Amino acid sequence: MSRIECRVFAGVCLLALASAPAAHAATVFCIGDETQFRSALATVGSTFTQDDYELRLVARVFFNGTAAFSSQLSSNVRNLSISGGWNAACLLRQPDPRATVIDAQGLSAVLSITRNSAVAGITPVMSVSNLTLRNGRAASAPVGLYLYNSFGPVEVDDVIVHGHRATASQYLGGTAITLDSSRHDIRLRNALVYDNDGQFISGSWPLVDVLFTSLALNPDRQFIVTNTTIDGGPGSADPALRLQSDGHFEVFNNIIRGEARFDVTITGAGAATAPRIRRVFNHMQAPVSNGQPVIDLESGNETGDPQLDVNHVPLPGSPVVNTGLGNPPGGQSVVDAYARPRVAFTFIDRGALESQLDPDTLFRNGFE
Repeated sequence: MSRIECRVFAGVCLLALASAPAAHAATVFCIGDETQFRSALATVGSTFTQDDYELRLVARVFFNGTAAFSSQLSSNVRNLSISGGWNAACLLRQPDPRATVIDAQGLSAVLSITRNSAVAGITPVMSVSNLTLRNGRAASAPVGLYLYNSFGPVEVDDVIVHGHRATASQYLGGTAITLDSSRHDIRLRNALVYDNDGQFISGSWPLVDVLFTSLALNPDRQFIVTNTTIDGGPGSADPALRLQSDGHFEVFNNIIRGEARFDVTITGAGAATAPRIRRVFNHMQAPVSNGQPVIDLESGNETGDPQLDVNHVPLPGSPVVNTGLGNPPGGQSVVDAYARPRVAFTFIDRGALESQLDPDTLFRNGFE
């Protein structure tokens, strides 16, 4: 039998869900403003209880001020999830990631959660979902979303990340998203990433938008990117997606306008095992494989114009409509990145957004 308890912290009711019997508790922070958010992050950075923690952000705009929202997790924290879209009581959630926004207004990086220690024998999950992160700015990447989990998987679902700038980065990080799990799996699903720009200080090389990386070797890990749109603009040759490590890369149902790189070299980690890659039903204008990865499966990929409107939604007649793989690795979301039905018609579309116009109906009505 489950029970809900209320613990008061910084004027906030913390909903603690305990099950009997249970190995550890789950503590829920209901977060309604910036002060509560920073207090909750401080708590998970200094906690002495071996709990799961949920940080539930209500539907509103949270402003960073002049400092990123950040935390280095205590070794005692088990699974951590940060999610948006909640009502005032944090009991009901709307699935639209545009409902909860973290906006740095060009003054700081946005959200950074790191873990470099954990209780022995556990592999805690770090997850972020249902959020928009925008307008981050810092000298060095990462700028938008940075998740580093030394001892467990990283999962990011249903996010919109845009407007980030790294002006003179000393690190080859991801300007919009950097996901790093030393030996475990990483998943990015249903993400819309656009209008991000970063420069590396040496030679002014453009930085990648989204980086998956690891400084530890594990050829059995899974790096999964599904139904994600990384949009550098039509014809962009700048780096969009970089997958850097050994392991298995699952790249399914994505739209990538920019360069996609697959690298096996890892600074400080020695020689890596060549990654094994499965690339299926993606729309990449110039797919690139670096470092001689092993291609286990390559099928149904396209390199032409995906035909997106100004909101990154496929236009009528777009080649990405109804051409994705159903139930890709990591599973399929219920809704797209704008909270509309994920499968609107016959098949799932490629990319983060689902067309709501049936191409068969358009054809019958003489629109094609």
